[in-house]
Amino acid sequence: MKCLPVLFAAAFGTFVYVIVSLSGGPNGLWAAKQLDEQKRVLSVRTAEIQKINNELFLEYTALQKDPDVIAAYARKLGYINKNEKIVKITGLRQPPVMLYNTGVALKRQKIFSFPEWFCKALGLTVFILSLVFMLLLDYNRIMTVRKTKRVEIIKGIPVYDLSQI
Repeated sequence: MKCLPVLFAAAFGTFVYVIVSLSGGPNGLWAAKQLDEQKRVLSVRTAEIQKINNELFLEYTALQKDPDVIAAYARKLGYINKNEKIVKITGLRQPPVMLYNTGVALKRQKIFSFPEWFCKALGLTVFILSLVFMLLLDYNRIMTVRKTKRVEIIKGIPVYDLSQI
C-alpha cells in the first residue's frame, strides 16, 4: 500500500475541519457576525441612553436656574405666587403625567456556532471516508491490472534455443 492515499485523505479531512471551523466554529465568521450585530445594537442603545441623559441634564439645569421653569413645575404641583389667583375649571382633561424613558434593558444573547468537538469529528469522519474511498479505488485498480495480465500458453511442442555442441 502506498502512503499517497493516506496523505490525500489526511489533507482532505484537515481541509474540511479548517473550513468548518473558520466558517461556523466558536471563533469563526458566523460567530463574529453575530457578535458584530450585538455590538451594533448595544451602540445604538448606548446612543439612545446618552440622548436621554443629555435631555435630563438640560431639564435638571433648567429646574435649578430658570425661574420660569421652576414656576411652571410649582404650578403643576399646586403652588401659586403671591400675586396670582387660582381659577379652577372643571371638565377639562388633566395633562398627561410626564414619564421618563430610561432606555431598554438588553441581555447578552447566546452566540450560536458549531462546537469545536463537532468540527474535529467532522474532519476525522471525512478523513476516514476519503481514506476508505481511496483504498477502494486502489484495490479496484490492482484487481483490474491482475485481470488484464494474461499469460499466453502456447500449445504444442516446446522449442528451446540451446547452443549446439
